[in-house]
Amino acid sequence: MAPSLSAQIAELLAETEPFDILSDEERQSLLQKMTLELYAPGEVILQQGDDIHRALYVVTEGLVRLEEAESGRTINMAGAGAHFGAYGLLQGGALPYEARAVEQTSCALIAAESFQRLVKENDTFKAYFEADIKRYVRTLDEDIDASGAFLLFDTTLGGVLRAEPPTVEVGATVREAAQVMAGTDADAVVLVQDGTPVGLVTEGDLVERVLAAGGDPGSPAMDLVERPPIALRTDERLYDAMRTMMRERIRRIVVVDGESGALRGLLTAEDVSHFRGLDPVATTERLERAQSVEELAALRADSNRRLYRLYHQGVHSEDLLDLVTEIDDQLKRRVLSTVERDLREELGDEAYDGPWAWIAFGAAGRRESVLKAWQDNGLVYADPEPQSADRAAAYYEKLATRVVKALRQCGYGDPENGIDASHAAFRQPVSQWTAAFDAWASGADAGATARGALCFDLRALYGDAELVDPLRAAIRAHLPNQRLSAILARDGARTDLPLSTFGRVEVEEIDGRTGLDLRARVIQPVVRMGRALALDAGYLDSTNTFDRLRQVAKSEHPLRAQAKALVPPFTTLVDLHLREQMQAAERGERPTDLIDPDSMHKSQQNLLKETLKSVQSAQSAVRKHYGL
Repeated sequence: MAPSLSAQIAELLAETEPFDILSDEERQSLLQKMTLELYAPGEVILQQGDDIHRALYVVTEGLVRLEEAESGRTINMAGAGAHFGAYGLLQGGALPYEARAVEQTSCALIAAESFQRLVKENDTFKAYFEADIKRYVRTLDEDIDASGAFLLFDTTLGGVLRAEPPTVEVGATVREAAQVMAGTDADAVVLVQDGTPVGLVTEGDLVERVLAAGGDPGSPAMDLVERPPIALRTDERLYDAMRTMMRERIRRIVVVDGESGALRGLLTAEDVSHFRGLDPVATTERLERAQSVEELAALRADSNRRLYRLYHQGVHSEDLLDLVTEIDDQLKRRVLSTVERDLREELGDEAYDGPWAWIAFGAAGRRESVLKAWQDNGLVYADPEPQSADRAAAYYEKLATRVVKALRQCGYGDPENGIDASHAAFRQPVSQWTAAFDAWASGADAGATARGALCFDLRALYGDAELVDPLRAAIRAHLPNQRLSAILARDGARTDLPLSTFGRVEVEEIDGRTGLDLRARVIQPVVRMGRALALDAGYLDSTNTFDRLRQVAKSEHPLRAQAKALVPPFTTLVDLHLREQMQAAERGERPTDLIDPDSMHKSQQNLLKETLKSVQSAQSAVRKHYGL
């Protein structure tokens, strides 16, 4: 292998997951026995049924389709930097798919012995490929839109930019910016300083803030810039752009060079839609335009049906959970702003003015919203002057009661534990909330702490977010607190998992259906143990279960190995849970927490059993550590 080609492959590996986690020495060891092979369009690279597995294939150029030869079902599309062949190397036996070159393709072959040596020596490298295989098993009965997945996750922003964006220098006037737009038939212009983007002006800015407002066309264009432009690098994915547009509620993203920060392009929501054939960003825009709770309720049902398309395009469980939460957040914020607007219009001068925030607890507080969602929420407001206390309490009672009713109308179930802002205990001024968290976090009253456990999963969803800071501070003041962690871990560690002595998944009949209540019987125990371990490790930066488990795994906590071992099972559980709910929504049925193990592929049943055993192992370690 020529040195220049070897250097190119070494650079590709250094930038490609999971090879980027390896040391230079480990990557060099892979290159020593690596070979390069070329394939013509349509050529079969790996035959389905082969039981001799000689290498891991890394695509250096071109495109490879993985499919079931008999059914023609596409499993994946592998572009430059992607790999295939790990299934045979790790599982052995007959290869369950065929690999065929779609176009002129070259692959670097990492020798089986080199790959297997690294799997034995590097736990992180091994975990990546094990998770990859489990992801394949979970989708055995799904017709995955692999072409969509390829576009979404393997297409970089640098690869979708179609033209140089229109620009003006930072000192340009509004008139000059408008002239550039007119001359390039564009609806936006990027303001640059020494080649670096510093602002973005749109056609809407010119119409609303200059023409309609009688502004001066000779004024600086920078006066129309309210914040620095949202920018992503050329090497980030199309998925990253879609996700950023949804979160920031924008339709344009500046794309910059990953090293120099220089402007490379301007990506629009229309570009994303063009390359993917779908436009989930439009969901958030429709939410913004909705003027009534009835409209929002209809939009939620529609968005639930559309989400299953993203699952078909290979969005990973954790990313999909984050997307569901983002849409859920934006819908709730729109409900809150709509209800608040209507109430203030109704009350007029009688409306109370003061800082307040809506708090999300439980799954929403952890950014783990699913389609069957509960109302776990609260309202916190700034302590009023004594003479205004009754007026403030009355106003926030009206507001909270109407919001809870509106959320119910949108399909959010009443809270299982009675934690919602329509109840006075969860609608308090900040001083009383702080006192409550101080009492819960002390662990002095075990029963009260256990009942308030969901409240440790909190974040401000709407309003003045800083009002939640004293609540977190009250928790932090009591950490570390092993008594608190033991109380919070008790239910999760003691829950009997639905796995019989003989290794059979146990089911039950609920509302006329037979199945496994995945949320109550398995997911919740993991969530509760993750919450307890994170607080025991003093981690409060995030309440998300994935974040909690990973942070504990990186800490010096005695159960860090168990926390790390829980991440793959939790990923599997989230995937099963979301998939079942999305399938129900697409069929027009009410999402449920039940799954039917008997309807699963045999490999999926085995994966579920393995998952339950992993959770059981963690439960045993947690019980022993906390003396439960």
